[in-house]
Amino acid sequence: MKVQYSKKYRGYSGTDEGGVYYYHPVLEKWLVRKYVVPNNTKNTDRTKAIMINLKLLNPSDGYKQNFKDYLIGYNKLKENQDSPALSWYNLYIKMLFALQKLYPSVNLLTLSRAQIFAENLPCRTVKAAIDAGLLPATQNYRRLTKDI
Repeated sequence: MKVQYSKKYRGYSGTDEGGVYYYHPVLEKWLVRKYVVPNNTKNTDRTKAIMINLKLLNPSDGYKQNFKDYLIGYNKLKENQDSPALSWYNLYIKMLFALQKLYPSVNLLTLSRAQIFAENLPCRTVKAAIDAGLLPATQNYRRLTKDI
């Protein structure tokens, strides 16, 4: 759903009547979504634990910048033009779940930086992830070589 405001509401964001309103600078659009509190189940608890662990990996600034550069090319791909990725973190999480699918021995609940370097996992660099098929190739992806 698109949201339009007059100029006097330009800075508005937050929740109201069950919706979350915000401006996305990349899309240059106001967005609204339904405010949803997930039910507490085993799966939501597991997903929460995975996300906490993945945040603890603490990617380097160079790695983050590589993902930000990759994001531009990723959104230019024909198959992604209708639903572009909104941030580098979305692609980072997508890559790590693809890693777990490709390498069943990798458990995202326990994945660590030490394991990534010791096993030379393809998530170590964006280029390696693309070469391994975790993410689609874009133009000039070969220069995205900063370590996690």
